[in-house]
Amino acid sequence: MNSKIDKLIEHDIDTLNDHLPRARTRLAHLLKEDDPHFMTRSGEKSVFKAEELVWLCNEVPKQFHNSIRLPIVLLRRLDYGPGIHSVSGNKTELFMIHKILGYDDLAWDNLATWKPVEQLSRPQVQIIRQKLPSTTSLGIVFITSRDSKRNDSLKS
Repeated sequence: MNSKIDKLIEHDIDTLNDHLPRARTRLAHLLKEDDPHFMTRSGEKSVFKAEELVWLCNEVPKQFHNSIRLPIVLLRRLDYGPGIHSVSGNKTELFMIHKILGYDDLAWDNLATWKPVEQLSRPQVQIIRQKLPSTTSLGIVFITSRDSKRNDSLKS
């Protein structure tokens, strides 16, 4: 693709992602706040629903509350193909998503041995968004041909 077109597309997608968080906050910290929220990249305040935080608190054992940062960012990966997303976060957050989806019955204590499945399909993302509308955000990632070539050379 033409590098000028790539830059234009990157700018447009960057603008589409203005609703994403500037920073994500640990679940343990949010549970102590009177007004749990995050600031978007565009400077707007986005509020977490208290009932979602309580639900997550009950789903995730307390020892993992510092490992879960919210909102969970679900990225639409244009480079992976139609309808494929990934979780922008750590292994604990990805494990939590799979537990919520009901795809893993492994105990939280066995998280270290869990083999992550990083790609999510559109129906899986829809389920997560229905269960966690205020504690998740959708973003779009565009990888240019230049980035793709760089990633391919790193794999070799």
